[in-house]
Amino acid sequence: MSTEILKDIICPQCWEAQKYRLFASINAQENPELKQQALEETVFDWRCQRCNYFAAMAYPFLYMDPQARYVICVTPGGGGQAAEPTEAVEDFVKRRVKNLAELKEKILIFDSGLDDVAVEVVKNALCTIIKNKYTANRLHPYFRRLQEGNMEFAIFVPGQPEPVYHSTRMEVYQQSQEVLRTLDFLDPPGFATIDARLARGIIEQYQAT
Repeated sequence: MSTEILKDIICPQCWEAQKYRLFASINAQENPELKQQALEETVFDWRCQRCNYFAAMAYPFLYMDPQARYVICVTPGGGGQAAEPTEAVEDFVKRRVKNLAELKEKILIFDSGLDDVAVEVVKNALCTIIKNKYTANRLHPYFRRLQEGNMEFAIFVPGQPEPVYHSTRMEVYQQSQEVLRTLDFLDPPGFATIDARLARGIIEQYQAT
């Protein structure tokens, strides 16, 4: 079950004392409304009941889906130590992310039945192809959905307020899976960070074979 904590806080604008509900853990199966908040990236949202002051109260928590058998450790900013996996989630896919956008992407990937490592390799290939279209040193792609046999990504370009959307064929994903099989890739132990840095290392290792 989800673990809820009530914390006393003081509004920094009107100084009204009130309660704030935060979650040490979220169980998506038992609390689908909290899963929806995760997908909307509103888990951290807080609004003062008196003056309507708004803030995002970032804090670490665990997100788990027992039915899909994955658990994600959210550590805002990427700092601090990730929680140690318990025996109850030993055979779950275990991931670590640093913000709600990354959490949302992991949920969408796993709910689509995809391997997030292979998806990161796809993202690396996609950005290599399209980067010349944009005057930016780095693009920030996020998996969005599967549609008509294609993978759709939202690409955030520095300096642009809205993402742009690009799709790639599922064959690219299947090729990425083959890369992982060729390298005999195994998940790192504990809560693994599966991101662009890991994907670059995988590609470099594969090119060296």
